[in-house]
Amino acid sequence: MLIMIFNISLYAQDGYQLSGTVSDEGNLPVPGVNVIVANTTKGTATDFDGGFKINVKSGDVLLFSYVGYVSQSITITNQKTLNVVLTEDSAQLDEVVVVGYGTTKKSHLTGAVAKIGGEDVAAVQTSRVDEALAGKLPGVNIQNQSGEPGSDLKVQIRAGSSLSSNSDPLIVVDGFPISGNLATVNPNDIESLEVLKDAASAAIYGSLGANGVILITTKKGKSGKLNFSYNAYTSTSRKYVKDIEMLKTAGEWANELQTGDYDLSLTDPGLLEYRLDAYANAPDVVSMEDWLFKSGNSTSHDFSVSGGSENIKAFASLGYLNTDGIVKGQGYERYNGRMNIDATLNDKLKAGLSMNGFYGNQDIVPWEMRDLLRSYSISPIYHTQASIDFVQQLDAKRQALFDSGFTGNNIGQSFDSNYRGDLSQNYDAHSIYDLQPGDVVNDWHYGRNQNGIGGTGDAGVASKFDNSQRYKKTLYGNVSSYLEYELMEALKVKTIFGADLRDVNEYEYHGVLSDGQQRSTSSSLDMSDIKKSTILSTTTLSYKKLFADKHDISAVAGMEFVNTKYTGLSSNGTNVPVGYPLNYSYFNAEDVISNRIDETQSRRGVFGRLAYAYDDRYLLSASVRRDGDSRFGSNERFAVFPALSLGWNVHKESFLEDSEAVSLLKLRFSTGSLGTSSDLGSYSSLSILGTTPTAFGTGFLIPEDVTNPDLTWQTNKETNYGIDTGFLNNRFRVSVDYYTSDVNNMLINQSVSEVLGTPSIRLNRGDITSSGVEIELNANIIQNDGFTWSMNANLSTVDTKIASLGSVDELPRQIYGGPSGRGAEFRNYVGGELGEMWGYESAGLVESIYIEDPTRTIGYTSGVHYVVDQNEDGLITYEDDYVKLGSATPDFYWGLSSNMNYKDFDFSFQFQGSQGAEVYNIDPIYWQSHFRDATAPSFDVDNDGIADNNGLHYLQTRDVHGSMIQDASYIALRNLTIGYTLNPDFISKMGVGSLRVYLAATNLLYVMGKDYTSFNPEGIEIENDGYGGPTTYGYQEGASPIVRSFTFGVNVNF
Repeated sequence: MLIMIFNISLYAQDGYQLSGTVSDEGNLPVPGVNVIVANTTKGTATDFDGGFKINVKSGDVLLFSYVGYVSQSITITNQKTLNVVLTEDSAQLDEVVVVGYGTTKKSHLTGAVAKIGGEDVAAVQTSRVDEALAGKLPGVNIQNQSGEPGSDLKVQIRAGSSLSSNSDPLIVVDGFPISGNLATVNPNDIESLEVLKDAASAAIYGSLGANGVILITTKKGKSGKLNFSYNAYTSTSRKYVKDIEMLKTAGEWANELQTGDYDLSLTDPGLLEYRLDAYANAPDVVSMEDWLFKSGNSTSHDFSVSGGSENIKAFASLGYLNTDGIVKGQGYERYNGRMNIDATLNDKLKAGLSMNGFYGNQDIVPWEMRDLLRSYSISPIYHTQASIDFVQQLDAKRQALFDSGFTGNNIGQSFDSNYRGDLSQNYDAHSIYDLQPGDVVNDWHYGRNQNGIGGTGDAGVASKFDNSQRYKKTLYGNVSSYLEYELMEALKVKTIFGADLRDVNEYEYHGVLSDGQQRSTSSSLDMSDIKKSTILSTTTLSYKKLFADKHDISAVAGMEFVNTKYTGLSSNGTNVPVGYPLNYSYFNAEDVISNRIDETQSRRGVFGRLAYAYDDRYLLSASVRRDGDSRFGSNERFAVFPALSLGWNVHKESFLEDSEAVSLLKLRFSTGSLGTSSDLGSYSSLSILGTTPTAFGTGFLIPEDVTNPDLTWQTNKETNYGIDTGFLNNRFRVSVDYYTSDVNNMLINQSVSEVLGTPSIRLNRGDITSSGVEIELNANIIQNDGFTWSMNANLSTVDTKIASLGSVDELPRQIYGGPSGRGAEFRNYVGGELGEMWGYESAGLVESIYIEDPTRTIGYTSGVHYVVDQNEDGLITYEDDYVKLGSATPDFYWGLSSNMNYKDFDFSFQFQGSQGAEVYNIDPIYWQSHFRDATAPSFDVDNDGIADNNGLHYLQTRDVHGSMIQDASYIALRNLTIGYTLNPDFISKMGVGSLRVYLAATNLLYVMGKDYTSFNPEGIEIENDGYGGPTTYGYQEGASPIVRSFTFGVNVNF
């Protein structure tokens, strides 16, 4: 490869070398202009300063071309230098926006479409497209829910306004809908990216466009000699936030006990001194956080080549990424490749082939942060001689207390029980005296080892890592081809045929010593291998013509067939033999339960769109799509989705045409209907039979669902009002959109009599209304020779309400552990927001005067809150005193980005933020549970020594109260980059066209809400134990930390 690259610089001399520059009408350099010798494959492109060098001979014709400018051809007459000025092509500048199944002039857009160029995506210096988009586009909310490498980001267009758990937008790459997410697309391969936000723009995609559409156009080859590009970076990262609030040293523990803030309700005051002594003399240990968190490192390499002749052009790329996470056991490795070939076969026929491949291997920590940090902070991770001596001393002292008459139960009230185990149990005392330095502490009960006595405490953190494993491997690929034939002037037919394959393999093993129950003798193994394959065929007939220089008509009609097949096996087993290495198979397991998947879905649709523009002033676009989906009931499989949009380019009217201040004023209106089927299984409308065992050990068939032939589409009717303005020759541009949305016929589970054989069935019930405002400001602040500065700012709001739930006023409340448990907080009712959080309003922490007596029998009191008596009846009840405490829907989210270029230096930054969202954060309950005990007893509000066990006057520490509902607002400096491009005169001697080096930082600044007490306010739990869906969005548990990284990189073009 190196020989080939350097040979380019030794290209055979033919004639002489011509040099020059290309600039625009404002005398600013134009980089990236194609400079080609006509009728040859010789060519080059201008560098960052608009300069070029090319071998020519007298009589050659040079072709200069660049998107948005009028192409020029110049005949060479022995001149040694050539300076070219390109003029803007207003018609071509308008033809850069991709829409559904086609393109349109930017000035003819009537819908809500946001666009970002490929150069802006690549400039963020990230390995992920979704990270590059964060804060860049109005109406597009991107949340970094986990700092774990390889984890998915949550991408929502105009937020969520449905009970559907799937809010992912449709991703279309080069006209082909893909099943992969944005992580499967290399950001360096992107030419442009458009987002269709409103229903009128997305309706032509039918049910697939219900959550918005992201259209990606990848790079194509260009005529001329081969161009090579190499991008590489290396980075180091750490967790961003400060240490979590938990007791650290033995002295801190002793102080907490002595001041009474931690009360274990000792029944004998004689044990208090012993308990304090146990804390005060515990040896110092390595911090759990210092052991668990570390520096992470990433390395990325990306190589691409493009070129071709006038008839055949090609682009190919290869990429590699290796990331070591900031938590032990985290890691991610990715390989990706792409190839695009376009051929002009004759004057009327064109063909193309696109291939994309992706492989990701993600090593995942098999435990959530809450579990890993739950161990006592004074408990060692591995035994030292000091910890062994300490445990043995405690054992001897405890035995002396036992011999002096203390009962095992009383001794167990001492915190020492968490070091050694309750003496009332029959255990092997030799386990303590056999300990050796370096032994893993396999239980948070300090004195236990592999031969320990049992108990119910969680395993030690090192034992969890040594005896568990989890990974996820994803193989994804797609291939598509097209043929385009010009039937006659302005009329073309195009067909796309392609296949898409995704194979996800997941593995999770937990050994005996990593189980939450130390006494357990079983282990667990879960494996799955699920494949999804899709075949798609799309044929379109398009027409575009301008009549009498005023009547611009374009139309497209088409049909589409999609067939999707799911196959695979998911299984779980127990009792994997101890001592086997990791990477087990089910041949080692017992009690294996398997579930085989073999499902087929099919969809077909016909669609059409007609657009008309009169004199570039008055705009109209209308589309319709009729979709059919096999998942719906036999009576309702087909639905029609129409859309209409209007526009008026006011600035082209005579009364504004000559305005020097107003260069753009456009009014837009659109309305349309979308449908969705994404939340349905393959056979949701059918009655599925299952088996049930009988008392005799046999089984019989019963229906697991009820046939519903009328199950139909959930639809979204949306109206959008927009205005686009530009001032001072579009130097400053402002766009505002206001939309209203009505989602009806929602697909929800309705409870039914179990006489039918199932507790619920899927029905079309209910409506949700939403509205929002999106504002975007673009400014080219400075455009001088040698210095440019541009900025983008955007802000979006969303307000969602449940308008109807069919025959009920409220969905079943999400209850976990009963009405007074920690999961009773999410409500979804008519008139309310999705997933409102309800609980007791806190009136503040209990004053220390009530917990000074260390021998009180009332119970554990640390961290207990008073409750506001809402109806002032003197009683605290779930029915009367639960109130709304918050919602995970933000008041607004925003972005701010800036790009500066001064001579050979460039500087950019990108902010993103969210304001007003709340989360129900239960993480601190877990890692602080050793001084806020998880077993929440009664609290004596009157301090009269009598526990109010009737449940009316106390609040349990795990009950939902105001301090658990925390502000999830944040301000993040997502990216800051400083780059330098080396002088082309210097590097050209090495055969290099351009060379740029840069330093970048990710999440250099991250400001959280002042009352937020966990790692990541964006880390909303996703679909775990029933939490994280739209009805419980905001439940936060086990979030991985925000990652801050520093990167050094290089971009080279040959």
